[in-house]
Amino acid sequence: MGKIKSAQTDSLFVFSPGSGNAGNYFIYNIGSAYIISYLQLHGYSASQFIYRDFINLDNCVRKILLYGARIVGFTAFNSNFLTSAILAEKIRNASPETLIVFGGPVATNYAEFILGRYPFIDACFRNESEETFLQFLNLLSDNSFELERTDLKQVKGISYRIGNKICCNPDSNILVENSSFADSLDKYASPYLNGIIPASDAFETGILTARGCNQNCIYCNCAVLSKRRFTTHSVDRVISEVDFISGYANRKEVLNFYDDAFTLIPQRAKTICKAIIENRIKINLSCITRCDCIDEELLDLMKEAGFLSIGFSLESANPRTLRIIGKVHKAEDEPSDQMEAEVKFIEKLGEMSAYAKKIGIKQVFSSIMVGLPRESLKEANRTIETIDNYEDIDFFSHNILTIFKGTPLYSKYQKYGYGIQLIDDNPIFSRTIYPDDTVDKVKISSKSQINEIQKTNDLNALKVLSWAPEKNNSEGWFNNIVLFSDKTESEFVTWLKAILSINGTIIQVYSDEEALFDNFRRNHETFIRYGSPSLNLRNYYLKKINGSLQLCSYLPHLMRDGRETSISICSFDFVKSNLTNPAIDFTKVICRESGSDDSILAFDFFSGLKSEKSLFDYLVNRKPFPYFANLCKWTKNLSNCTKRDTLFINDKAEIRFCWFGITVGRTGQSYSEIVGNFETHRNAVSDQRKCKMCVAHPHCIKCPDPFPISGEEYCKRQKMNDISDVTEGVMNFDVFKIYV
Repeated sequence: MGKIKSAQTDSLFVFSPGSGNAGNYFIYNIGSAYIISYLQLHGYSASQFIYRDFINLDNCVRKILLYGARIVGFTAFNSNFLTSAILAEKIRNASPETLIVFGGPVATNYAEFILGRYPFIDACFRNESEETFLQFLNLLSDNSFELERTDLKQVKGISYRIGNKICCNPDSNILVENSSFADSLDKYASPYLNGIIPASDAFETGILTARGCNQNCIYCNCAVLSKRRFTTHSVDRVISEVDFISGYANRKEVLNFYDDAFTLIPQRAKTICKAIIENRIKINLSCITRCDCIDEELLDLMKEAGFLSIGFSLESANPRTLRIIGKVHKAEDEPSDQMEAEVKFIEKLGEMSAYAKKIGIKQVFSSIMVGLPRESLKEANRTIETIDNYEDIDFFSHNILTIFKGTPLYSKYQKYGYGIQLIDDNPIFSRTIYPDDTVDKVKISSKSQINEIQKTNDLNALKVLSWAPEKNNSEGWFNNIVLFSDKTESEFVTWLKAILSINGTIIQVYSDEEALFDNFRRNHETFIRYGSPSLNLRNYYLKKINGSLQLCSYLPHLMRDGRETSISICSFDFVKSNLTNPAIDFTKVICRESGSDDSILAFDFFSGLKSEKSLFDYLVNRKPFPYFANLCKWTKNLSNCTKRDTLFINDKAEIRFCWFGITVGRTGQSYSEIVGNFETHRNAVSDQRKCKMCVAHPHCIKCPDPFPISGEEYCKRQKMNDISDVTEGVMNFDVFKIYV
């Protein structure tokens, strides 16, 4: 079957950022890249939408439509489904003739629901889709890409809509059919060797040496999605990719093997490592695997091949729990033996971790899962204590059990006392209800990755609240929202679709701890129900601790007592008085000047820094400064009202550009209205001050609301001394100080 010749792109694939994705950008997806490579091999034009900058929904749709794609395909996980669905609907509204299809785990598990709930989605591809998509394209091309005229009954593994009818064809048997061939994944051309993904992006995207998992864990959807099939690339194919990518590596970058378990067949892993060594390929590598699929010989080879990081999945250090979930042995509620295999598995984790560290592998980590069937709080804490006692494990992922459709656990979760609550009657956004409070009360170890997640969240919040320099944005949307309100309403979320960048940061600051616990779930549901362009949510509440105001952070599933981390809000006088105090960690502090005298104290201090020969050397060799909420008024162009990254919104729906600025609009207003209101205000203040005739005009940012200092005092100080180079140097250094 020949395709219709056209200047159009046949298929464009989109991997939307989501709550589980790092960053705000549209990056390469390895699954989409395999499909693109296979389609190109058969003569079709296909590509992936890549955009590495902040962008809002409307502008993103415009850029996607510039490709002129006949079909736009979304790779959807639970974490990015909402963004993908919003984009899909906007594409359909702007270009009704464009076909829209979904693939990935969500499309596999919920195809019929998706097609019934979202009428703008034309088809869902279930499981492996290289060959399915090719069949789909072949049939469409013979019918001028008119779905209504195309008979898709013969295409296995696809669900689709014809008129008002939803058709679900039988599952494809591609993995089974291909399993009779050794290294059957080689049938699909390399996305890297074919130029689908630039080799320099491999360190972000990773590679696959195999797909699927043949294990029996009752909670895991990896084996379900692959139908418990494990398919491989040949060693030659793996080596050719790794060798090619190594030419684009630097000393710090790490290439991740994203197999579900790289050493599932230990002898194969040994052969790959030996080939890397024999071919003298120099590259840093990382993988996750199982401790019962590895030995000292393999670890020695992995170290020599370049592995810097290895992760071992554990889930539980309780033999009975491991037996119930089928981690090592076939799942049994009532063990049929003494669980020797599970005991050995737990012991081997310690042995392999210790040996990996002994031979010089830099990072060894593990994973646990809290909330497993019939595991008590005492047993869950024992798991964490076990990892804490394994000194050679650097950290562990603290996972919370989620019950996924299609897994063995899903078919019997009620038997164990679980419940599943749907948000907006949508199974894609489900919440697992646990039979007890183990998830909330389990110990949080210093090795838990939760600590690093919260540290990152707090750092992000500090940067947003202090205008840490980012890319300028004047294209019609904001990248961050700081909402001082206990409740989120539907009108607010609907407005965000026009005003906020995709996956932009939303910091919600509650009035107190009780307000957060009473409202955060309801607010989260509101963001989902009304289609927020971002679920990148950060929850904080205000609290007075020893007379000091704190922004206390919160992560779901953690109990209140002792689990919060906080950002201190202090005056400049406190900063100056404690610059040499080793007990104060200013990397977790934001300085908000308390009054006119405090503001003048800050000005005088930074004026004194002008005498330093090298401000950078001074900042590197001194205790880090805090982040500053008011410093931008002394810069040339680093204020939020200039960059327009962030909106401050209070519980009256009033909008400001900074902590102390005047109201420049209300939620519901457009970007241009908000900016126009501010510019009118700034121009009026500038005219009143006669800024254009002022000697400070070249260096002054002309802050219209320099509170807590008065406008008169502000102008006086700007004329007195230009400290813009110093203040901009301090603000720019915020990007580096966490590493110093």
